[in-house]
Amino acid sequence: MPVKVSARAAQDENPALAPTPANTYDQVPYRSFPFRQTHPNRLAVIATLHGMAPAPIDRARILELGCASGGNLIPMAEQLPGATCLGIDGSQRQIDAGRQFLTRAGLKNVELRCQNILDFDGDAGSFDYVLCHGVYSWVPDEVQRRILEICGRCLSPQGVAYVSYNTYPGWRMRGMIRDIMRYRAQFFSNPSQQLTQARSLLRFLSESVKAENNAYGILLKSELESILSADDSYLFHEHLEETNEPLYFHQFYQRAETHGLQYLGEADYASMSLDNFPDHIRSMLQTVSRDLVEIEQYMDFLRNRTFRQTLLCRRDIPLDRTTQGRRLLNLQLASNSAPEAVPDAPDDGRTAFRRGSSVMTTSDPVVRAAMTMLHANWPRPIPFLELAAAARSHGADRMAAIQVDTMSPATLQLADTLLRCHATAQVDLHFQMPEFVMEVSERPRASVVARLQAEDGSQVTDRTHGTMTLDDFHRQTLMLLDGEHDRARLLDKLSEGVRKGTLLISRDGQRVTDSQAVSGIISEWLDKALAGFARMALLVG
Repeated sequence: MPVKVSARAAQDENPALAPTPANTYDQVPYRSFPFRQTHPNRLAVIATLHGMAPAPIDRARILELGCASGGNLIPMAEQLPGATCLGIDGSQRQIDAGRQFLTRAGLKNVELRCQNILDFDGDAGSFDYVLCHGVYSWVPDEVQRRILEICGRCLSPQGVAYVSYNTYPGWRMRGMIRDIMRYRAQFFSNPSQQLTQARSLLRFLSESVKAENNAYGILLKSELESILSADDSYLFHEHLEETNEPLYFHQFYQRAETHGLQYLGEADYASMSLDNFPDHIRSMLQTVSRDLVEIEQYMDFLRNRTFRQTLLCRRDIPLDRTTQGRRLLNLQLASNSAPEAVPDAPDDGRTAFRRGSSVMTTSDPVVRAAMTMLHANWPRPIPFLELAAAARSHGADRMAAIQVDTMSPATLQLADTLLRCHATAQVDLHFQMPEFVMEVSERPRASVVARLQAEDGSQVTDRTHGTMTLDDFHRQTLMLLDGEHDRARLLDKLSEGVRKGTLLISRDGQRVTDSQAVSGIISEWLDKALAGFARMALLVG
């Protein structure tokens, strides 16, 4: 890497600054894709839980600082056609790529600007949601100050800002790995060589330093495992960039305060919950902490945290961090947590629900009914009151009446339980989910953005703002879902691809060319693919 000469030289190598021949984001474009945690749907949930009245996301004004080629903002704009979206970035190459995609997609509610963050003067007005992912730690001090200044000045009264950054204490150890990699990379000018050589050095050290009873060796092996699987663009800009300045949470909070901002929470609600600690740890944290900021900082110490996704709002907004369960009244819930038998459990109706590594067990029939309904309805969310009424009426000849403007004790108990499930990643909360369909229509239609993404590669964005990787058959099928093809026509088009040799089908190691066999295979695959697209929230009609 070149030696840092001046602050301006460092600015030339950051994504959100004015483009120059030395801009590393022009040389190595950052892989731009959706970040579900930045979606206004997620931000509005956290705001609602803390007593705010966030703007409806389908009419919101959204600003993204450091938008790269729009991989996060463009799908968001399509999901929210009534929203107005603006993205700025300093890499001309990435902005040009994003604009080309926008032209193909025909979206009119999003603008991408090649602009220096320092030059953003707020002429675009106020914004309900300001997003800044993967920028703050990687730019010089004056740009960091400008980011927070923009958040403080441009947020609407009930607006929410998202800022992610590397944080201590976790980055103390990771920073050592970065220093090792950058030392080797400095002797090479080509980014590809820098990446290859830095990886090679780390591998050599990992293989040469014993891990047994050796904290340094354990760290090297742990980092190597993540780095070997990391995307080149992420690795280059995370570990080999000139600027990468982590800080402690309390330091970030103090900086935000100087710009008229206050701490709202984290995009990851589970990371804020003291309930995820054992009782004795939770009690000690509450004893030694004078306020929320200290609690958050001590939790970072306990977790050796490396990265934060902090939400900010205006300092004059009164926040209420109590009675959060009641605020599910205006939210929707979704979960694919699957019910399973509890081993060696007494016959007391206990049921376990598993989602990834998170498991919850309940014998409460209302909670069990609610979780079962959420699983059956996945990925479509259910409004809380609708879920509460259905769950409480579960069973033969039972009925329940739910008052819509308040919560009875029984309904509140369910809300509190489901909020705890959200804190343990069992249940997702939604403020306003973008539209999608779960039934395969006569002429199925996927979103324009997803179809174009399938043309360009294997990764596509679903309507929940998540990313999934498709195989070649699913890619080819998704590209055809424009609402103009019925099943017979889809089958013809896919079979035509096999006849022309653009789609190859093999069985037991042998290529299948017989037209009748091809038709049978594609027919079976097509039905499964369409049903899968519906379950994955990829269909809009």
